[in-house]
Amino acid sequence: MPHHNRNNSQSVTAQPSSSSQKIRFSFEYYDDRESNCYCISSWSKEQIKKTLNRLKDISLKSYNDLMQGGRVLHFGEVDWSKTTERGGFPFPAVNNLQPFHFALLGVNGQMARVYGAYSQGTFYIVWFDLNHEIWPTPLRHT
Repeated sequence: MPHHNRNNSQSVTAQPSSSSQKIRFSFEYYDDRESNCYCISSWSKEQIKKTLNRLKDISLKSYNDLMQGGRVLHFGEVDWSKTTERGGFPFPAVNNLQPFHFALLGVNGQMARVYGAYSQGTFYIVWFDLNHEIWPTPLRHT
């Protein structure tokens, strides 16, 4: 996979001004470094297929839809102090945006998450967290 220089000082505005338009996904800040343990390339073929289908479903929704359905999709802002990645994303430009995460329903028993940032109708995907390791939550017994 080719490596691109994403460590530029260019910054993107963090305003969700396009909150009613459908979400677009960008891989501009996708972390494909060799040392990255949140890379989708280590997932099974079936997990990748389900993930792509889930991203396709989510791309039919708007930011407002995701916020309203936040409990189902676990869509919400990231509080880095509660994560294993306290320094945030590895790329300065994407760290200037509001970080978000959401669940990939149907992937790895609902544990898989996508981490990135949202700005002006675009969700910039940075990490795929298969085992819910970035922001672990205590198990709830129901």
